[in-house]
Amino acid sequence: MLIQLDWLKDYVEWGVSSEELAEVLSMGGLEVESLEQVELPGGKKTEVMEVNVTPNRGYCLSYRGVAREVAALMGKTFNWTFSEEELAQTWGEVPVAQKIAVENQEETLCPRYSAMVIENVTPGPSPKWLIDRLTAMGLRPINNIVDVTNYVMFEYGQPMHAFDRDLLAGFKIVIRRAHKKEPFASLDGSRLVLGEDALVIADAEKPVALAGVMGGSNSEVSESTRTVVLESACFDPVTVRKASKKYGLRTDSSFRFERCVDISAVISAQSRAALLIQQLAGGEICRERIDLYPNPDISKPINLRVSRVNKILGFSLSEQKIGEYLQRLGMQLETSQSSGVLSVKVPEFRPTLTREIDLIEEIARLHGFGNVEMVHPAGEILPVKVSRKRAATQTVRQTLCHLGFSEAINYSFIEADNAEAFKSAFATTSQTGLVNLSNPLSNEWSVMRTSLIPGLLTVAARNLSKGQKPVKIFELGDIYFREENQQQAVEKTCISALVVGPYEPSVWKESGKGYDFFDLKGALDTVLAQLKLSLEFQPSQNAFLAPGKSVDCWIGGRKAGYFGELSSELLTKWDIGQPTYVFEIDFEEVVSVLPDRPQFKPIAKFPETYRDISLLVDQAVPSSEIYDLILETSAPLIRRVDLYDHFAGKKIEKGKKSLTFSLAFQSAEKTLTDEEVNPVFEKIVQALSDKLGARLRE
Repeated sequence: MLIQLDWLKDYVEWGVSSEELAEVLSMGGLEVESLEQVELPGGKKTEVMEVNVTPNRGYCLSYRGVAREVAALMGKTFNWTFSEEELAQTWGEVPVAQKIAVENQEETLCPRYSAMVIENVTPGPSPKWLIDRLTAMGLRPINNIVDVTNYVMFEYGQPMHAFDRDLLAGFKIVIRRAHKKEPFASLDGSRLVLGEDALVIADAEKPVALAGVMGGSNSEVSESTRTVVLESACFDPVTVRKASKKYGLRTDSSFRFERCVDISAVISAQSRAALLIQQLAGGEICRERIDLYPNPDISKPINLRVSRVNKILGFSLSEQKIGEYLQRLGMQLETSQSSGVLSVKVPEFRPTLTREIDLIEEIARLHGFGNVEMVHPAGEILPVKVSRKRAATQTVRQTLCHLGFSEAINYSFIEADNAEAFKSAFATTSQTGLVNLSNPLSNEWSVMRTSLIPGLLTVAARNLSKGQKPVKIFELGDIYFREENQQQAVEKTCISALVVGPYEPSVWKESGKGYDFFDLKGALDTVLAQLKLSLEFQPSQNAFLAPGKSVDCWIGGRKAGYFGELSSELLTKWDIGQPTYVFEIDFEEVVSVLPDRPQFKPIAKFPETYRDISLLVDQAVPSSEIYDLILETSAPLIRRVDLYDHFAGKKIEKGKKSLTFSLAFQSAEKTLTDEEVNPVFEKIVQALSDKLGARLRE
């Protein structure tokens, strides 16, 4: 937007240099891109400022709008002398309705349309003052009537158009959509073929203007024009933008309509133009006007909280000061029911101000962005709290992955037979039921899974069939079943793992040997050790596990799952021809017994003393009983008991097995000597012999 500073002085006196004025406008949101001298006809020069107007400040595409901004930003007086009452004192007796008829068929796209008629005009050259001002704006003067419409457009920001009434068929104006492939010749000589999406101003027969963009050559004002129809309207910004882009017509008019014009200025700008035309081209203004405004916009006041203003901007402005800033911007303050809240009525020339935050931005502009003090934000940084279950889940996943397991993710529904086979995994009664799907994808996926093991078996079988050896997989997911006399299904989160196949090639493992019971037990022990938990075992009665090669897992005195080798019947069903070991633990039970945050214990000052003990015991004696008896007998000096060898074979007596334990003794007060450890060791041997019938292996 070009601003001739001499013209701007008609509305506001700023009292500073043009450079200082440019700085004020730039800091207030209207960036001044350049200041230059423009030569006018006759050789006189004038200073012109180029202002970059953002899309939300369409009201500043006019001298009146920029003058308001200067007055508000600098605390000056906005001088505007024209009044609508001047028109009522000059128009004639002939009613405008006798000279022109207007029909609006698109009220949504044209919310307001006004037409006035001026008779007996004499088109001719414009006076020098008008030519100078249009030249400073980069326009070529045409005649006094057309020049007035351009002049008022720059003054008010309201585009207008003048038609030669005698060239309008039927003396009628119709606002409508263009017909399909309707021809139109614009003022710049372009010949267009319009589409049905175009909004046009037409007479009774043809388009005479592309609404909001450009008039047509078939109704332009010329030297022979005697009666003028002066149009002033408000058009939908999106429609104007689309038409301008589609038909390649970029005009001062379309540029303003795209940014929302002041709908109240439709009338005031038209009155101003009609009086100037009468002053410069003579003629008589017909009485009244045709003003089609079916849905007047009744804007609601915006409640502005003083506390919110100061919180957002970091200021300490009083309610009185905030009200002063808003009034300088042309806003009205209405009575509010609440203390510290201003009820603000936004003027019609600012249609983009609709929210409290919009008003806060305006206050910041007037107070000055440069006056915002630098304040470091004050806030509390709260630590991220991870739930016990989530933390345990992450630990389990990471540990198993580090042990070489891959995570599997399976569907939560399986075949009914498989669900029935594993129903006893976590059921508490024999009457446990399945959770059936109402609309299953197929018979293979007809019920919710009662265990994670069937899914892992399917994954293992598929990988083995493709030549993958070994298979080490785990899954963390939910299982479902229905307890006896319970309509609501039970849902449990479980962790399961499966190993099958030979060891990977390694210098640390025996070549050709496969994963066994103890390999998977070691993995389970490692996982629980990371959670600071330990396992206890009891013989298992699960039908899907191999007899004598499976146990139930107990954690914190509660049954939490099972562990062992799968039965040969199941392996045959899944076509897996080698021993397969699994465990499945109720993860919710694990989470429920997780210890509290561990307490720091200092490192022992004195070293441990080690002993190994190899025992021959009956095969029916569980190693856990030996473990517990050693701890009980050797307290308080015993620190660790580890079973590291189990052997049964031809070199061992029939019905016996060999177990070797590593014992660690330690005192918090001194280094233990053999004389102190030997009696404890002998006590252990005697207790094992008396209670379990164990004897030292020679």
